[in-house]
Parts: sequence; structure tokens; C-alpha cells
Amino acid sequence: MKSARKIWLFTLLSVAGITGVCLLPVVWFYVTCPVYQFDDPQPFAGPAFYNPYQDMTADAWMKCVFHLHTKSWMGLTNGENTHAEVTDAYRQLGFDVVAVSDYMRINRGRLPDMPYIPVYEHGYNVKKVHQLALGAGRVVWRDYFFWQSLHHKQHILDILKKNSLFVAVNHPSMRSSYLPDDFKYLSGYDLFEVQNGTHLSEKAWDAALSSGRRAWLIANDDAHSVNYPARLQREVTFINVPKTSTNDLLQQLAEGVAFGVHFPRQKQASRDEKLREAAAVSFPVSIQVQDDTLRVVWRQVMRQIEFIGDNGKVLKIATDSDAASYAIGPEDSYIRVKLTSPDAMVYYLNPVVRCWGEDPVIQRISHVDKRKTLQKRAAIALVFGLFAFGMIRRVI
Repeated sequence: MKSARKIWLFTLLSVAGITGVCLLPVVWFYVTCPVYQFDDPQPFAGPAFYNPYQDMTADAWMKCVFHLHTKSWMGLTNGENTHAEVTDAYRQLGFDVVAVSDYMRINRGRLPDMPYIPVYEHGYNVKKVHQLALGAGRVVWRDYFFWQSLHHKQHILDILKKNSLFVAVNHPSMRSSYLPDDFKYLSGYDLFEVQNGTHLSEKAWDAALSSGRRAWLIANDDAHSVNYPARLQREVTFINVPKTSTNDLLQQLAEGVAFGVHFPRQKQASRDEKLREAAAVSFPVSIQVQDDTLRVVWRQVMRQIEFIGDNGKVLKIATDSDAASYAIGPEDSYIRVKLTSPDAMVYYLNPVVRCWGEDPVIQRISHVDKRKTLQKRAAIALVFGLFAFGMIRRVI
């Protein structure tokens, strides 16, 4: 009986040991995650306004996509086409920039007539808490596979920022990977994927903006196959770039001189229909702030022009016009504009935000609490040590 018990315990320990070895990197990541202290968020403030479109060049818009996938990792990830097939499909739709963001892999495919941007989608966790690393120097392999608290999410953003020029939060509304309240405290990212091929994240974006986060929009298809035209050109980023170098392109994106277009969903849209949609896109004439009044002038009559402020509140709606204005009140920390065309295209503009100088302050409201981090790691090490000691004693 005693011998059978020892065999059972040995088998249990062997299985636990093998499982432990496999999960060792996952456990190690969780054990070593720092503990953060999050300060209270502060809305944008100041007597001046930062208007990303103040000095835009009217005819210098580039059509871009930064988040889509090719077949990679020997087909293990969700991607069906080669780099050439993907870029050719988007080129036919008039895209000026096609940046392929494979999972955990920087695609090195270059085209002579397009700016090359090293980019990848970070994240292999079950909740799809993903980020886009733009201008990436290398792939960051650390991630938190199961659950993610604010501390885990902040840590990943910090690591990515050290290894990339710019970091975007991807599809925050997908699987509730990020909650709107998360964006009251998270910082260290530059861009916010408000528009994704399958999800829109306006509520989360307004939560970030209302908390003083300088989070400029980015819009992407997140396409995994170009074999179905309806999946292409669903969400598009247009960037105002007088010069076409990679650095200028990314800098303009990071300064908010861009807007997103949401195309009407058509389950069976053909390539010809997509081409007609592409030709129907219109552009701003001017977006100016003067004497505390934001005025938007567009090149076509819009069915609706909305002015949206703190917490996503719609403050004013103008209809059937190519121009509209809003007098910014002292209680408004930011104002963003959303336009809907007669053919149901939706244009999302970056916000005009309050500031004290020429640029809004980039708030960093989180910092590593060294004392609590040490206490956490010591407590986890003690628990594991006692567990291992107890199991060994039982076998002996």
C-alpha cells in the first residue's frame, strides 16, 4: 500500500514537473511583472488648443493600412496570402502604404514604390490583448498568456515602447481585451485603433481622451485574407504627408495629422464596388480653431457633422452641409468631429485638445512601485518554496 502511494505521488510529481517546465516561461513572466502605482488621471487643460490639422497641406493625403496579415509561421497563424498577393490587392484599391503586421514577426517584404515600415502585431494571449509595434527594432516575446490586469497591460506597453518608435493599442473592444476604464490609467502608447475591420472602439477612445491621454486614431482592416473583396478597405487611415519618407509618415501619424474612414459594410461587395467606394472618398478643405471656435469645411455636403466632447457626449449636430462650427466652452477639454456622408461613409477626425503651450502634455500617470514589487515577488517565491518543500517531504 505504501509502495503504491509512492508510485502515485511519483507519477503526479512527474506530470507536474513536465507541465511546470512547459509553463515555466509563462509563470516566470507573471512572477516578475512589476507592480505599478497609478495616479489619478487629469483631463486636458490650458487656455490654448492643439489642433493637429492647423497646418495641414490640403492635397497631400496618403491612403494607408498598418494592420493586416499574410501567411506566416508555416500557416499556424491566421493568414492566407503571400506578401505579394496582399500588397497587390491593396495597390489596386489605391493604397499608398501597405504595412504588413504579422503576429510576432516583422515582415521584411519591401516594395520600391512604397515606404517600408517594420511593424508587427504583438500578443499571443487568450483575451487578444494586442498591440501594434510600428518602427519596431525587434520582436518582444514577453506576454501574459492568461489574464491581464492593469499592471500586466502597462508593463507590455512599456516594453514595446522601448523597442519601437510608436505603439498602438489594437482593437480594444474585441473580447473586452481592454475595458474603457483601463484607459483612464494606461499610458505609454501613441496610437489608438479606433477603427478595426471587425470592431469600432469609440467608447474606449473617449475614455482615454477624457482622461487626458494623447491618443491619436489609427484605422485598419486587420484583414487575414485578400481573397474576399468585402473584407478589404473597411477601415482606412489617411495621413497628411507633404513628404513621403517613412519617418515623415510615422511622425505625422503620431502627431495626429490623420483621419479615419469607415466604409459601409457589404458582405458580398465586389472589387469593382470597392473601387467605386474608394473613388467616393472626400477630403477636408480646412479644419481650423480661431477665437475658441472650431470650424470644419469639407469638399462635399455631409449628411451629418457631429461635434463630440468629454465622455463621448454629442454637443452639436449639423445636417446637410459642407461646413460646421462649434464654440468650444471652458468645460470642454477636447472636441472631436465625426462626419457622415450621404453614401454612409463615416469620417473620424482626431480631437482638438486643450494645452498650456504648443503641444498637449503627454501624461505618464503610472510608475513602478519598487517596494510593492519586491514584496509581491518575495511572497510568490515563499509560496512556491513551501509548496515544493512539502511535495518533496511527502515523497521522501
